[in-house]
Amino acid sequence: MTDIFILKNSEPVSEEKAELLPRWRRRRLERLRYSAAREASLGAGLLWRYVMECHGIHPEEPVRFLQAGKPVFAQRDDLHFSLSHSGPYAMCAISDKHVGVDVQQIKPVHLSVARRFHFRERDWLADQPQNEQTSAFFRIWTRKEAWVKAVSHDQLLSLDQEDVIHGLNGWQFGEYDLEDGYMAAVCARWEEKLSAPRIVTSQELVEALNGPCDSRE
Repeated sequence: MTDIFILKNSEPVSEEKAELLPRWRRRRLERLRYSAAREASLGAGLLWRYVMECHGIHPEEPVRFLQAGKPVFAQRDDLHFSLSHSGPYAMCAISDKHVGVDVQQIKPVHLSVARRFHFRERDWLADQPQNEQTSAFFRIWTRKEAWVKAVSHDQLLSLDQEDVIHGLNGWQFGEYDLEDGYMAAVCARWEEKLSAPRIVTSQELVEALNGPCDSRE
């Protein structure tokens, strides 16, 4: 089973709640200078902790980073997670097999960026009605980013390496149209069942995690 969680950070969370983050997320937060980036990173970190607690995982379970920057559990290979955030949204998936997620805002983009895609993806994008090409571009992009996160194991991958639109052997995609012009995708092994996304708000996260950190550690 691949469990999927989506946070809508409808109201800013006080940075005092950073004490609830695991050390690796606090270190990332401390490196950010701008308030919007810090707010988004804090929400994503709280979502990660919430997901871990839902699955009985200690919040300080050691995490290491692969070459491309992907965080993975350092001392276990029986459980995998992926985390992404953009604007008011964060997304996290957890599975007993490799998984990847991505969230993006659908916004104007120069479609010449698509030259980095697989040639079949480029052909598919060119065939879409002109007024739908931007959303089609982000359909490719979110799938591509989710796939890269799912399959990268200490190696860098090229965006033109695989075609994520017409099917990948052994992999499946879930796609989610979010409010306010955002889109999300998950990439999971074909044999995994994808849960319906569990939507939580920032207030619900804070309430669920409320209390001294040491009461849960």
